[in-house]
Amino acid sequence: MQGKYVVLALIIMLIGAAPVGGSTAKIAAGAPVYLGENNLDISAALNGCHTIGWWQEGANTSAPPQKNMTIYEINTVSDKIYHFNITPDFFTDTRSWYCMDKKPREVVFEVFEPQLDIKIWDLDHNLDVSGKSIPVSTNITYRVDTNLYPALLPLNRPNINPSDSFFTVTLLNPLGRVVSTIYTGNAGNSKTQILSFEKQPFITASPYYWKNGKDWDHTARSSFGETLYSLGTYTFTIHQDLNSIQETFTASRVRNLTGTTTKSVSVTFIKDTSPAVTPQESQPGVTTKPANTPSSSQTGAITAIPTSSPLPVKTTYTPLPLWIGLAGIIIAGLIVLDKNR
Repeated sequence: MQGKYVVLALIIMLIGAAPVGGSTAKIAAGAPVYLGENNLDISAALNGCHTIGWWQEGANTSAPPQKNMTIYEINTVSDKIYHFNITPDFFTDTRSWYCMDKKPREVVFEVFEPQLDIKIWDLDHNLDVSGKSIPVSTNITYRVDTNLYPALLPLNRPNINPSDSFFTVTLLNPLGRVVSTIYTGNAGNSKTQILSFEKQPFITASPYYWKNGKDWDHTARSSFGETLYSLGTYTFTIHQDLNSIQETFTASRVRNLTGTTTKSVSVTFIKDTSPAVTPQESQPGVTTKPANTPSSSQTGAITAIPTSSPLPVKTTYTPLPLWIGLAGIIIAGLIVLDKNR
């Protein structure tokens, strides 16, 4: 029996520790929403309001609105407030929609057209290199610019959690294959890390930069010495599907979704430019051939003469004193006389 209680306690602990499922569907009052979103829970945003209206910017909100919508009738119950759609056909006018049942007017939500852009960013020079050819050793990252990031903030979507990201980024190599991991150095090096490519970024600010882009070593080699990332064109593509926006736009027969739900950019890696050779000064002991001197193939071998070799020096002798010379003559004479006797 005690074993059963232990198992039961473990199950309760696991349930308590399990993460609560998040959602981008429930919005707070005054939060931004985007054309094409489906099945939004706007109950908290309405706060008892039944009819919403839109006025042109700067217009007097005491006057009748330019456009309005009754979401549900007073004294009725409607499931619509939990499955509300921001249809592009009706919400052609963006920005603030107000509650018409109360004064002063309160913003129920703000409508925006989704905007999405991705660039390839040169970290060494802090500039956009999308569509360009760059040396393979250049440090790069991807940069995302979007107005959709508020949809991942708890202030606007109270039930949000990090698993609710609706952005997807893919990287294709020159062969069109998906790059799923990046190496920070050569394989086999004790300091090298193999990192997962950030394919589902949780973007809560704009611009957003790929965190591990700076660590990607494009010149990394395998343990056999082969290049892991070949030269050529690499393509980054970003998609967003916040509450089935793509489905809505497709159903509305919107063909060009570039900059709304998707965007692609490429960069081409080329060989690093060889460093310029610095002319070296003539070394001592080596003669330099003038520019107009014929080559050795025309004149035969030329022997270089060290410029530091000493020239021949004439040997000189210091003369002996005179008395030594006279004494030598006298001694020589005495020897001759002695022999003649």
